[in-house]
Amino acid sequence: MKITAQILISFAFLLGLSSLNSCSATRKGGRVANKEVNADFLLKQMARQKLQPEWFSARTNIDYDDGSQSFSASATIRMRRDSLLWISIKKLGFELARVQVTRDSVYVLDRINNEYAIEGLEYLSQSFGLPADLNHLQDVILGNPVFFESKGLQVEPLGPSYHLMGRGLAIESDYWIDPNGFVLRKMAFNDKKNSQQVNMLFEEYGETPDNQKFSYLRRLEMNSQNSGKAAVSMKFSKLDTEIPKSIRFEIPDRYTRTK
Repeated sequence: MKITAQILISFAFLLGLSSLNSCSATRKGGRVANKEVNADFLLKQMARQKLQPEWFSARTNIDYDDGSQSFSASATIRMRRDSLLWISIKKLGFELARVQVTRDSVYVLDRINNEYAIEGLEYLSQSFGLPADLNHLQDVILGNPVFFESKGLQVEPLGPSYHLMGRGLAIESDYWIDPNGFVLRKMAFNDKKNSQQVNMLFEEYGETPDNQKFSYLRRLEMNSQNSGKAAVSMKFSKLDTEIPKSIRFEIPDRYTRTK
């Protein structure tokens, strides 16, 4: 069940180390980063961009690759703020797997092998280097920046972007912010102690139904000593940030629990 669980959990969060450097390319006609801008100013601008809908739903096309195996599928994402994250993975109209993340646990149904897994949220951190916190996971889906620690951040202008960085912490963090609208272009975390790295790229910004900025293409690459390398890309469509959605997660009696 490793592959299915990894796709489900990894996919919830975005890809592409080979293309991460694209955000450093100069954008024609765009602003150049102001050398006088400080970290506090950038944090305030990013806070204004933050999406915080009570409900969120979307469709996405997924591409997954861990170097030895690759997978493409479609998925439906549904979330309720501060409550849960629900994902259904399908291919050719058939559900392959389903995942639900609550405030303290991760539940995975493997429809192919009639198996299920239940883990604590620390499983995400230990296995993939992903945030072991529901609010952080929801922020990643929404394209919001994730801060493990926002104090002491430093900023440097890098031509077409601002580079906000946190050093000397358990998890080092980096954020690349576009001067045009102060949208997040790239986010990276490095947990040196546990040899885990996560890189995320945010592309193709557009509008949500309630006229907020949203990255419709996400790319993520993870590298962990436990799970190895994995790359995920997500192309979003059919966003809804207003209407509550039905969320069901039931474990059939015939399913066997596994890890």
